[in-house]
Amino acid sequence: REAVVSTQSTGIALNAYSLTCSSHIHIQGPFQSVGRVMDVLSDVLDDGYCSVPGSFVDSGILGSPPIRSLLPVANRTFPLRDGETEFCVRIGDGVASPVKLLDGSQPQNISFYLDAAETVELCSFDDASPQYQIQGSSWTPLGSVLNFSLITSRPLSCDLSVCFGDGTYGKTYLTLSGAAGDVTLPIVDPEGRIIGTLECSVTMIHGREVERGLHPRKVPATTLEIGHRGCGVTHTDRELYDEFTCVPENTLSSLHLAYRHGADMVETDVTVTMDNKAVLYHDLEVAPGIPLAHTSSNVLWKLPLPEINATDSQKRDQLLLSPSEGLETVRFGSKLFPELRDVLAMLPGGLGIMLEVKSNIAEKGRIPVPYHGDKNKIVDLILSELANSAGNRNIILCSFCPTICLMLRRKQDRWPVVLIVQGSTETYHDYSDGRLRSLDLCVKLALSENLHGVSVFSGLLTDRCQEKIAAIKESGLATFVWGYHTASQEFRDYLRSEGITGLIYDRIYEDTSLVKRTSDD
Repeated sequence: REAVVSTQSTGIALNAYSLTCSSHIHIQGPFQSVGRVMDVLSDVLDDGYCSVPGSFVDSGILGSPPIRSLLPVANRTFPLRDGETEFCVRIGDGVASPVKLLDGSQPQNISFYLDAAETVELCSFDDASPQYQIQGSSWTPLGSVLNFSLITSRPLSCDLSVCFGDGTYGKTYLTLSGAAGDVTLPIVDPEGRIIGTLECSVTMIHGREVERGLHPRKVPATTLEIGHRGCGVTHTDRELYDEFTCVPENTLSSLHLAYRHGADMVETDVTVTMDNKAVLYHDLEVAPGIPLAHTSSNVLWKLPLPEINATDSQKRDQLLLSPSEGLETVRFGSKLFPELRDVLAMLPGGLGIMLEVKSNIAEKGRIPVPYHGDKNKIVDLILSELANSAGNRNIILCSFCPTICLMLRRKQDRWPVVLIVQGSTETYHDYSDGRLRSLDLCVKLALSENLHGVSVFSGLLTDRCQEKIAAIKESGLATFVWGYHTASQEFRDYLRSEGITGLIYDRIYEDTSLVKRTSDD
């Protein structure tokens, strides 16, 4: 059963009876009032899904997330319900072709066709504004370097036909039933001979019980001031910084101090221990060769605090014990690995949190740090902690890992999700996934997966900064900036003048433009 909701710029016409009797809701008409429509739907629609053509206007903290096609087909729900599973298959990364021919030739002008058109959506990142859509009965041209994804909400087995520009074609067999990870499939010609291989990556996303309906948030009128790991870096990336903060990063002391010095939000890192405790910590290893994911929380909490020299110690005490601010340091310790639930309970309610979900991502020429096998469990645990303890606090979820971002977006619709963009620079090692080495492809990835924004490394903005920021904003994505270049007050002021959504930087207590708080109110 289906119902149609019409929107008008001056009001909304709703038939509550038809909504409660319907499982499929379609919104038509002008979209100035779609935010209000969605609020009403969250109240009257107990089950089913909602499709919104065009742009979806949301009253969230990030303004207008680029929902290009919220639920384009009937076999998808948003977010996934408990017990449902969605398969996402990535083929190519926009840099190297995933098709390898045995004769060593480079395939050109490749086209694909799946024989499961009624259950599969395709998205090509060659499009200026990529979005998932039903393939239909026509072939999907993908150029010479492939970069596309397909999504289906049910297990399937289907033929995937490959046609090359010279008229050669072959087939491979794609099975989605429960396996996830990198897969290499043989391509055979009409005579049954293997002529090449196709490399793809399969992600399986499990639904979970969620609170439906977007959480009300205030749209920021000015750039959000976000303290990096609280008050800044103390023990990682030291070669990039001339000066370090004197309060241990990702601790309650550091997060709270940033709030007292004017931060709207703090950016902090969350990972999960071997005994399933969500804790704040940046690195995936607690010591060389000792993955945090393989360490229990009772071992972590017995580790000594990092040593600091006398100068740092004196400066730390001045910041924490300034009589004019009256900080009660007894309430906020410098203990490493604080639990996420404690952080949510103890920090002032007016302090927002930009929560980076850590994950191991393959880097070119390097072996990834061991991590938990099933990212679904990690994401579910963190989302459960937020559902239980976040309350009305402003939360933004983010990650460098596209798979984590996809899971965060598909498993809940309460908090915005942002992709962190590192790009390809001399500062950091390049990721193996070619999409993550290009700002343009990262923006397209965020658009296609209905993410709310991108958080861009400042090193990518050292040239054509205004042009790049304008392009991201025009796409409808929220724009955050992070990186050691933001240590410059001049650069921060420039980014604010460009109207970016959020600015993430170290030593926020040194910014003279911020108003300090004398209490936790």
